[in-house]
Amino acid sequence: MRCVLANAEGIIRDDIGIGNEMLDYVRLVLQSNTSVSVRSHGQEILLTCIETVAGRLVLGLLKDESLGDAVRCYVDQLLLSERRWPDSVEQLASQIDAWRGKRYVGLLRAMDFAQRYAARERLSSVAIGTLNVGEHDLYIFSTNVLPALLNAKLCVSSACEDPREAIREALLLDRYVVGEGTFFYERLFEYELNVKIDDSDLETIAQRLISKDLRSFATRLNTSLTEAFQLQRELEDKYLLRFDIGLECHAYARGLARGRQGERG
Repeated sequence: MRCVLANAEGIIRDDIGIGNEMLDYVRLVLQSNTSVSVRSHGQEILLTCIETVAGRLVLGLLKDESLGDAVRCYVDQLLLSERRWPDSVEQLASQIDAWRGKRYVGLLRAMDFAQRYAARERLSSVAIGTLNVGEHDLYIFSTNVLPALLNAKLCVSSACEDPREAIREALLLDRYVVGEGTFFYERLFEYELNVKIDDSDLETIAQRLISKDLRSFATRLNTSLTEAFQLQRELEDKYLLRFDIGLECHAYARGLARGRQGERG
């Protein structure tokens, strides 16, 4: 089934190819709570306001498709599976000119300029792109067979088709892995981690980790599915860690253990 999902700020998903040309109609539907039929590229599209796991959105369907419980369930599943990234990740990704196929991002941190320069010299032979991001250098690699580095920290993502995901993985390694050397996302289990979780988030994260899905999480918190969805998104943005990836739940668990030790102390 092809559909369009949008809110007042923009298009969230577009399987039909209408672009942003219907945003005025989307806002009208949200304000009036009335369905609107529009024509785009020779297609009749019905825009309808619906309640979803992400709150009130406008759903656009081709005129010959009907809105039923199965469609509403499908929309919720789309939203739950939709990948999104924090603004900081989006901004870095926008500076990358080209990204083809699966590639790796390496984030370099060095103690001083001399060490940073030495690392640049060693990595330049295998890097296919470099970006200066303040105290870091961001490298793009087509391989994860990399030269050994001394007195520096290089955090390398898995092979990703989307640069935003590669950047997120490299950033979380840099934030949480302790020590110097070259670290790989797939080996996160093996490393010493320093995951600091705010006291106010400890119980919420614990409840999410023991919940089998978002609906179970909402039940445990005695809140709506929409509020649970938004809360999960906020935590994932804040800590750069996702709840649907086992490696990253491991990092959350490390942070919980540390936080609870602090509470007992």
